Amino acid sequence: MTALDTLIHGLYGMAAEADWRDARAAALELLRVHFHAQSAAWITTSEGGAGPFTESVNSGFTKAQLTSLKFTTAQPVLVFEAASGTVRAIRYNHASRHLVSVLALRWGESVAMPESTVLSSAVAHLGEASALAQKLFVQRDEWLLSMGRSNRGAAALVDTRGTVHGGTERFRKVLEARRFQPNQLPFTLPELGIDTHASLVHEGLHVRIERMDGLYLVHLREPLPLDILSPREQQIARALGAGKTFKSVAKQCEISISTVANHATRIYRKLGIFRREELVELIRAPGAKPQKAPPPKSIRVKKA
Repeated sequence: MTALDTLIHGLYGMAAEADWRDARAAALELLRVHFHAQSAAWITTSEGGAGPFTESVNSGFTKAQLTSLKFTTAQPVLVFEAASGTVRAIRYNHASRHLVSVLALRWGESVAMPESTVLSSAVAHLGEASALAQKLFVQRDEWLLSMGRSNRGAAALVDTRGTVHGGTERFRKVLEARRFQPNQLPFTLPELGIDTHASLVHEGLHVRIERMDGLYLVHLREPLPLDILSPREQQIARALGAGKTFKSVAKQCEISISTVANHATRIYRKLGIFRREELVELIRAPGAKPQKAPPPKSIRVKKA
């Protein structure tokens, strides 16, 4: 195994083992040390959008400097002299085709720079390893779905323009079902007035957004049957659907057993169901609708 092979193996290993933000920082440092550079900085963006910016300690680079560099198709590598050494900048178009990474490294006078082809190859793997780390990060929501957490929705990391940097297959399907582009939200985040956290309904889609190091973690989902319930009713419905007794739900929610029973009656009436098994079915398979006639005016709920 060559030294470059070892570097590439390390980049993908970090992507698989660490949170995507930690993986970016560790991978950049690994590449910097491998090529004996004094400092390094790296930004990943979409067309006209902002993205995660990662740098070594005292890199001397800024987001604006990296995004202002002028590359051409014939010249994806730039070499220029800076105040504290020689800089080599590399532009890499991701395999996804809608994302671009720009990496800049600075060397001192006494250190020989690597060949451009070798450096470009390493940067390409750096970009794809980062994309893998993001994919694995959002994929955790697929695992939660298999555990019955359908209310979380489909996950993706997007930039302010709504361009997807890493998303799940379910996220793509939600967009395609609405006839939207699979890698682009139908809105920008500034359009919604998003700053750090938000939970809202946009064009019928339930959207939860959390700011995350230059990107935003977005969850999208179609409306669920339990959305018609109040937050307290949803809490009790999920507890009952998980098999908890009225007594244990009362203790968990710090309310009386009779109050739990009253909530359960309203929950069943609103959802048009009669048995706990139907509640479980709605929670586990949110697309399913109970095949029952409209409920009578008064429903008795048997205490568990």
